[in-house]
Amino acid sequence: MKIEVCAGARCTMLGSDIIFNRLSDFVEEFNDRLYKGELDVQDIELEIEMITCNDECKKNKKNAPIVIVNGKVFTNAKTEVIMEYILDKAFEDKFK
Repeated sequence: MKIEVCAGARCTMLGSDIIFNRLSDFVEEFNDRLYKGELDVQDIELEIEMITCNDECKKNKKNAPIVIVNGKVFTNAKTEVIMEYILDKAFEDKFK
């Protein structure tokens, strides 16, 4: 699962660097526990990267900061919301 955090000026001013750091720790912990077999989830690996501005916040200044998870755009992104979305997707098959 690919997580992209916008590194554009507006997003950075509104905390995307903090979101990136917190999500990076989350990704590292998730992947570590997955490799150790401590998580009973579908076989997904998380990856995270900073991306250049994708112009989402230019459509509406209130959209920043932007985080994209597997193509799903989160505007006015909050770390906890992103983490919850990722965990919901990871455990999705377990609760069907």
